[in-house]
Amino acid sequence: MYSTQDFETTQQAGIVISAYNELLQEKVAGDEFCWGFYLRIENNSHSKISLLGKNISITDIKGRSISLNTEGFGGQLPELEPGEVFEFEDYATSKFSAVLYGSCKIADSSHKVMDVEIPMQSLIANDNLQRILN
Repeated sequence: MYSTQDFETTQQAGIVISAYNELLQEKVAGDEFCWGFYLRIENNSHSKISLLGKNISITDIKGRSISLNTEGFGGQLPELEPGEVFEFEDYATSKFSAVLYGSCKIADSSHKVMDVEIPMQSLIANDNLQRILN
């Protein structure tokens, strides 16, 4: 699977977001590739936080973009006390290599909402060079 050294990490206001992706060969369908991506959100602040949602964008090497702005995480609106961790996994598809980027919408205990950046992920498939040339 993966180890914590495979994750890219960002931090803001005591919130740490780590991200990792992998090509899911078993889910490749038609002419699209499918990548699993994993988020780990740690509350290293001194107060409780609420995870309200995420905004994820995928831009492929041809310049095409798609954005997904969702409330919650798989139907959940987790609340994390200081020191707690939430893990989430999902998938993304694209016909070409792409980058995945975005942010998580998080509210602190005073209800101040902030967007904490998700580390950018390169979604690269092994045979994309041949697809680009064709």
